[in-house]
Amino acid sequence: MKTLIPFTLAAVLVAGPALAGSAEAPLTEAPVTVASAAALAGTDWTGPYVGASLGFARTTWRGGNGRERSTDAAGALHAGYNMDMGAWVAGGEVLVAPGFEQTIGTREIRWGAAARLRAGPKFGPGGNSWGFASLGLSHIDHKAIEDGGGSSSNAWIVGIGAAHMLQENVFVSGELSHGRFTGNSNMRSTGVSMGVSFRF
Repeated sequence: MKTLIPFTLAAVLVAGPALAGSAEAPLTEAPVTVASAAALAGTDWTGPYVGASLGFARTTWRGGNGRERSTDAAGALHAGYNMDMGAWVAGGEVLVAPGFEQTIGTREIRWGAAARLRAGPKFGPGGNSWGFASLGLSHIDHKAIEDGGGSSSNAWIVGIGAAHMLQENVFVSGELSHGRFTGNSNMRSTGVSMGVSFRF
């Protein structure tokens, strides 16, 4: 799922020393200017997008044998909208994932969904990269393995990540995220994911 700080404007002026006894005026080098935050506006992240992601998560919960753990891989489809504000980008995203018959304890995951907000600074040449923090909610629908009884759980999720614009309508992203679910199972999950998105 890195706090990234945009470069600030700096100017360096170096004066060349005058030669002793010379009638010539001292030479002055031209100012050297470091790229300002305004240069980050080159890449425009504004617009809707859709894509897919693949990730791995480590889930822990309180089971019959004490603390139990499971590591699983899963894929998801996502759609969202970003708004470019110059040196910063903010947006919202919705993800939907099938359960892939994964099991956590005595439950089988049917499907899951999440909605979150993301925001952070742009960096890199022309602002073609974006570092962000995310905050949102997740919902998982599951059933008992033995009797098939259905139920659901909700969680809050937080994350940090970065995205990079490969070309005008394609960008890739990676994120480290963590979620904690409601209920008395004390279930929590930490995972990493990589995704590709297409803007339109």
